[in-house]
Amino acid sequence: MRLEAWLAELKIPRDNYRLVMLLPMVYVAWADRRIHAQERRLIMQVAEQRGLLENGGRATLERWLSVAPTESQLRTDLAALNELCSSHAHGPDGFDADCAQMLIAYCQDVADAAGSILGLTSARSEAEQSALKTIAAALEMHRAKNWRAQLS
Repeated sequence: MRLEAWLAELKIPRDNYRLVMLLPMVYVAWADRRIHAQERRLIMQVAEQRGLLENGGRATLERWLSVAPTESQLRTDLAALNELCSSHAHGPDGFDADCAQMLIAYCQDVADAAGSILGLTSARSEAEQSALKTIAAALEMHRAKNWRAQLS
């Protein structure tokens, strides 16, 4: 998929293309079919820290946090994001293997954000675990096996 068409489909202004880095975090947050307040706060905090809320970013992110993505959209977006991460045409703001690993770390933080009940249960649901594995595999992490081992 061409980057321009993908950004247009996602309603992301071209000058804020880096906003797509939040998609995996949003997908993990939606894994259990609802966005928890703690997950929302964390995603918004990361977006703000990375300067992604400007140029229409806030409205786009709010839309993503309000409407769950379809399976088809998830597959398309992860494939396009993987293409972006593996592209050889990186600028100073470009995506690369380090960016992909950072995305996985942020996704793990989102999965843990809702927390457990009094520390007695796992902070991650099975759906979130599955989402993390899907994202790690889709981003073709160089150490995907290691990520999958850590996530199981």
